[in-house]
Amino acid sequence: MKKTKRAVSLILAALLVVSAAGCSGDKSWAAKDSSTTVTIGSYIYYLYTAYSSAQSKVSDSSKKVLEQKIDGKDASAWIREKAMISTKEQILVSREMNSKKLSLSDDEKKQAESVTDSTWNQYSKTLEKYGIAKTSFQAVVNSEYGKDKIFEAVYGKNGSKAVSDEDLKNYFVKNDTSFSLLAYPLYTMDSSGAAKEFSADQKKKAKQLFDGYADQIKAGKQTVRQAADAYKKSSNATTDPLMSKMANLSTDTQYPDEIKKALKSMKTGEVKTLEVTAQKAYFLLYKDDISKTVEEKIQNEDSRKTLLITYKWSDFTDSLDKQASSLSGVNLNESAMNSYDPSMFQS
Repeated sequence: MKKTKRAVSLILAALLVVSAAGCSGDKSWAAKDSSTTVTIGSYIYYLYTAYSSAQSKVSDSSKKVLEQKIDGKDASAWIREKAMISTKEQILVSREMNSKKLSLSDDEKKQAESVTDSTWNQYSKTLEKYGIAKTSFQAVVNSEYGKDKIFEAVYGKNGSKAVSDEDLKNYFVKNDTSFSLLAYPLYTMDSSGAAKEFSADQKKKAKQLFDGYADQIKAGKQTVRQAADAYKKSSNATTDPLMSKMANLSTDTQYPDEIKKALKSMKTGEVKTLEVTAQKAYFLLYKDDISKTVEEKIQNEDSRKTLLITYKWSDFTDSLDKQASSLSGVNLNESAMNSYDPSMFQS
């Protein structure tokens, strides 16, 4: 997995949710130890992301976030606690980087700067209204890249808790399903962009085409790759219609229940076709060999990192949260932090 992608997704998640509001303050820092200072701007950003997270955790989306409870706590207290932990984590990450003798490579520094610049160009007006300076935002980004570095030092091939290829493979073979699918949309788009549903005859032809591919695959006369190439040609598609995926069907919410149910009932190498009404499409599903898929991914450095993060990232961040919560030797500027309230983000 590219570090840039993970950092960007994390940082943009809050920016796309919370609306702008004004706030200002004259204290420059929120927390510090003997070697690291977390600016008040970074704390405000952490408060901001915690508010964003709270929006997805409250039980009633029709009510104001701060009028509700999260995990048994008033939302405001929950948000402040999350922001405090994130603030301390910035110090913890700095300590861990030093103790493990880690540093960002020149390429990673450039990536972090690029993420900061591109995000700042798009959201600077919003962030500045909250009192967040670019330097404070850069510190947040750098800390996220530091987390990636520490994660690799812990769970990577030479890490203190290194995950072997065998353990990685066993985890995904047990929990995930590998599959390929083709989708035939059962509608056309008119000049205004509105969808026009297929007639019964058009649906019948779509079904006959995909059922024909399935029969050819079952008979060993065609591979799913060849079926996809044939469909691309017949539909005059400009992109590859074959989608190859790997997912935990018990927890994944991306795919319709009909597709997940069908895949769970299929054996490796089996092919099925089905119509999913909600998706307005006819599908051809092929269940791939999960063992082979994982082995191939493990051989590639970036895809192995993606698997490793899926497997261990939650454990890693839970550990960081616990360590940050009880971190000693940190001087907190409580008066400065208390001058910013989560209500500043509430529209």
